[in-house]
Amino acid sequence: MKRMAQHGGMVAAALALVLCLVVAAGADTIRANTVVVEAGGTPTTYDFDQVKLEEEDGVVKVCVCKSLAFRALQLLSGCFADGVVPRDDIRILTGWTTDGAGELFVDIMGWPTEDLAFTAGATEFTQLNIADAYFIFIRKSTGRAWRVTADEALYPKGFFPYRTLIKSGQATNAEKQFFQTALRPQAVANMEAIPLIDKLDIRPVAFFGTDGILRIPTVCAADGSEYEIELRLTGDSTFTLEGAEALH
Repeated sequence: MKRMAQHGGMVAAALALVLCLVVAAGADTIRANTVVVEAGGTPTTYDFDQVKLEEEDGVVKVCVCKSLAFRALQLLSGCFADGVVPRDDIRILTGWTTDGAGELFVDIMGWPTEDLAFTAGATEFTQLNIADAYFIFIRKSTGRAWRVTADEALYPKGFFPYRTLIKSGQATNAEKQFFQTALRPQAVANMEAIPLIDKLDIRPVAFFGTDGILRIPTVCAADGSEYEIELRLTGDSTFTLEGAEALH
């Protein structure tokens, strides 16, 4: 998957109202093992138990990385009224720099390769930690974006240091054995648990698109009213208000 740089910077907006950014976040519960993805007008139901497996050195096992990506997609589905993810309208960025996301989204679900990328400056795959376990889903038609992040409780204590030792070729046989027989099975069990409670969360996030529009999902005015707003880049670090929609 190709890397893609994200535009950013300080926002200086000329607004008539005094605005403050509201961050809506919270852990979510996953209660089923399926997700529905629509492509070309046809919905397809994918089952976690059917897509979670991989074969390595002739051994079939649960792929922790595909499992993480699947659970993230399930949370995204809850952002749509019908619970169906519109595949061709969703672009995906992730800090999880393994093959798992591509194997799930591209190889199994048919996402175009250009709609899946690692975030700029993402951690090298041998050094991954819990801070890298996130997915950003962008709806291309609206510019709305959501970020799914994994809680540290999704992985057992010590999982990432041992993983780094193994992936970087520094682990002893005893460390490899401990990871494979204790840490990895616990991570798999956590991923497989239904209901999956308080292990991942999803929040809407601001997104600066290539069209020069900064979309902020929720801001509140001094009087307590809330808006979704769009700001257009008009100069160096200068934005003007393009539109505002009352949320309540």
